[in-house]
Amino acid sequence: MHQAIWTQNGPFRLIGVMSGTSLDGLDLCAAEFECTGDRWNYRIHAFETITYRGTPWPERLSAAYADRGPVRDQVSRDFATWCQDQWLSFNARHHFAAHAVAHHGHTVEHDPSRGITVQIGHEASVFTSSPIPVVGDFRSGSVARGGQGAPLVPLADRDLFADFAVCVNLGGFSNASWTDAGGLRRAGDLGPCNGLLNPLASELGLDYDPEGQHAARGSAHPIRALEHLAYYATPFPKSLGREWMEREFWPVFNSARPPRTEDALATASAHIAWSIVHGLRTAHAPHGKALLSGGGARNAYLVHQLSHIAPEWDWIVAKKDILDSKESLAFAYLGLLRLRNEPNILASYAGGQNDGCDGTVFGNSDKT
Repeated sequence: MHQAIWTQNGPFRLIGVMSGTSLDGLDLCAAEFECTGDRWNYRIHAFETITYRGTPWPERLSAAYADRGPVRDQVSRDFATWCQDQWLSFNARHHFAAHAVAHHGHTVEHDPSRGITVQIGHEASVFTSSPIPVVGDFRSGSVARGGQGAPLVPLADRDLFADFAVCVNLGGFSNASWTDAGGLRRAGDLGPCNGLLNPLASELGLDYDPEGQHAARGSAHPIRALEHLAYYATPFPKSLGREWMEREFWPVFNSARPPRTEDALATASAHIAWSIVHGLRTAHAPHGKALLSGGGARNAYLVHQLSHIAPEWDWIVAKKDILDSKESLAFAYLGLLRLRNEPNILASYAGGQNDGCDGTVFGNSDKT
């Protein structure tokens, strides 16, 4: 394989690796990027989700949330080793010949108001054995500059999905990005999403509510107290973490939720739709086509609610090739910008003192 010269226009082949808060699996996206004129074009060669079902990772990663000592350290090393095994196997299986890997890791702490963000699975001692460079630890630079460290993907939204007025990701949390009237990219977390729905679906013995079918059979009982949580009145940029759910959201929700699970799912779905629309409207996000991606975009009941309460946006579920892969594709792009020493996190949406070229390059960036 020829050596990548990052200052040129490509084509460059990167694998984006993402483990989200929903703890469903490791997303792997093999993508090729090439710059034509002033625009980057991408092509997805392969995408897979390596499920955590049947593995110890849901329990071990969850254990690392609370432990800040030896348990977390060991989980981090083991997770890094396992992730590297997965992407090397993925690379060989699809005959992709990647130039580099962009690895998000798994977030176990995120509280930027206290200057804290921690993603485990970034172990230099593990990645020294990688035959290709690995870019990781994307969030800590932004938080160190006084920013949010999240969402991270708005620059990829701007450069790769410019045809959409708004890009909305429905993952553990919902987040969105858009370009304002002054030409600046804006973004932020809007509220809970699958991190709220999936625990409720587990009451029915399910990992998730397929297409929102069980929510559609329920009746929503709006919990107005949720709409008065301080986060929803906080101006952008802003971001959410598991800590907020445990400290502020769940106590209010659980105190007023209907006992029947289908009704609780309907109530949760109504709040998720409200929080997305509330965030976009209060931020004066531009109207037009809104791209929906992430696992929550498969929830037809939720998408219908969005269309019903906010017709000023044309809610478009992403095509199959990017529906689940978009976030890992975005990390591949952020890794490319890091290897090119170009800004990949902007203060306009992440906050902080200035833009950043964020991420740690593990190993030799000249290595292929």
